[in-house]
Amino acid sequence: MNGQVLEDYISRAVRNGFYPQRSGDLIVIPEAYYLYGAAGTTHGTPFNYDTHVPLIFLGTGIKAGQYHAPVAVNDIAPTLALLVGVEAPSGSVGRILREMLQ
Repeated sequence: MNGQVLEDYISRAVRNGFYPQRSGDLIVIPEAYYLYGAAGTTHGTPFNYDTHVPLIFLGTGIKAGQYHAPVAVNDIAPTLALLVGVEAPSGSVGRILREMLQ
């Protein structure tokens, strides 16, 4: 409740996903590559294979290529707003992904 956890990437992920009014009293983190189901992924663990997904932009104004810099979900809305020529959403805090723009 006070954010007193180790300063590693797993603890940071748990702390960032914790919301006191809605989170459970106990947070279970399975071992890496362990799934409660048969196969696939759940995007519910803090491990790299479960938290990183590809982001693909196609179309006019997009420069072809692969970009390996980290992108936050917050970066998508201001980038799309610029591409379609509208104002970024109110409260938008992400950056525009200029490296992929022509």
